[in-house]
Amino acid sequence: MTEFPPRHDDAARSGERLRMTRLMSLPLIVSLLAGCVVGPDYRKPDIQLSPQWGNAPKGKAAKTPELSHWWRRLGDQTLNALIEDSVEGNLDVATAKAKIREARASYTQAVAPLFPTLDGSASATRSRNGSRISSDGALTVARPINNMQAGFDSSWEIDLFGGTRRGIEAAVYGLDAAEEELRATLLTLIGDVASNY
Repeated sequence: MTEFPPRHDDAARSGERLRMTRLMSLPLIVSLLAGCVVGPDYRKPDIQLSPQWGNAPKGKAAKTPELSHWWRRLGDQTLNALIEDSVEGNLDVATAKAKIREARASYTQAVAPLFPTLDGSASATRSRNGSRISSDGALTVARPINNMQAGFDSSWEIDLFGGTRRGIEAAVYGLDAAEEELRATLLTLIGDVASNY
């Protein structure tokens, strides 16, 4: 049976099909790569607020009061001692402080991939081949052999798609949330102790 070589038209059609297939798969490849990018940056909404409330007179802004130890202004030593004891012995406060330590550790762990990792190793060995007896019967002691090796290795991964940066942002927000939880716990506890006193 005789085989006929492909006609020029068939070769041109198959080349055209191949080009069309490549062009059709290009959007698929682009969309797959675009799916690897981690979301857009957060932008705080721009809201214009009035610097004054309602019909308040315009004038010098009042100084923000210092409220971190508001109960000390009352001058009651018994209340001060009660609040200090309740803060030191409260399990909710201890838990909130532990969550802050945990959030700080998570932040440190999230930042670590931005820096290169360094590994090093070293070893030293000392050995002897043993003693030898020469042909005349004299004992010769072999000299020791020292072998030392040292190695160094480093690696660094580029944050190409922003996953590490987003992890750092999440860790910062987690730390902020843990600190606010401690403030809320202290506010509730101190308020309850003061009002019950």
